[in-house]
Amino acid sequence: MNNSEELTLSEQKTKNTIYKIIGRKISESRKSSRRKFEGISKKLNISVDILKNIESGEIENIEKQIPVTGFIRAYAKITNTDISEELDKLQSNYIVSEKPKRIYSQVPSIKASKIFVVFLLSFSFLLLVIYFLNSNKQNNSEIKLEDNTFSEEDFFNEDNYSVDKSKLSSELKLETNNYSKQVEEGKNFFEIIFLEETWIEIYKNDKTPIKSGLFNIGDRLDFQFETVESDFFIKSGNLGGFQIFFKDEFFAPFGYSGEVNKGFYLKEKIKKIKSMRL
Repeated sequence: MNNSEELTLSEQKTKNTIYKIIGRKISESRKSSRRKFEGISKKLNISVDILKNIESGEIENIEKQIPVTGFIRAYAKITNTDISEELDKLQSNYIVSEKPKRIYSQVPSIKASKIFVVFLLSFSFLLLVIYFLNSNKQNNSEIKLEDNTFSEEDFFNEDNYSVDKSKLSSELKLETNNYSKQVEEGKNFFEIIFLEETWIEIYKNDKTPIKSGLFNIGDRLDFQFETVESDFFIKSGNLGGFQIFFKDEFFAPFGYSGEVNKGFYLKEKIKKIKSMRL
């Protein structure tokens, strides 16, 4: 939902009032604890300008692609400010009402397309089997007795047997290598699956940026490790908004919903999560 287009003037005023209440409570908590903007900015990886806009309640001055709710939650937590009542009002009035429309309206079309694809593949496979059986039956009926021109001695000839055995061995080796290659490629693959609207940035282990943006529920990102030493560095404005699929396992959560972090290396983080499961 586009708030500026769909909210009435009264609703917009109510929303702005809630943000100002939130900002005032956070500001009072920060000042009472004698904390400065600069220190909080470094710890949360949020610019000072955004922190000041949150305290003043001027949310409209913050860029639209930034996850404002997540930043507010993180700011409130670090200043020990209870804004649960205000967030509930925002969620009930402006967020919960819009998400189901966007998500569940897509489900029937997705399921229908999947059913159609499965049916089409099954039908094609059935036709292929029928064709193969008929073709094989026709070939067998055309075999003549004169084809049996080799003797038992030829059949059991040691040289012929060695050639066949060598051929089978090389084919088996090639098939095994192909399977091993597929398994190895699976180990070098990981996927990010978004459970909530989430801002995320992906870097190589040398901090070279390769992907960033605001992603919606159901979006996916695929990545491949180029070498054994390769790794990825991940920053997010909502650590509870995604999960990672790696080596046939799902890993989550990497934090709570709305939590902002300075970033983590993927392999190191997954190793820690695995150790916690043991």
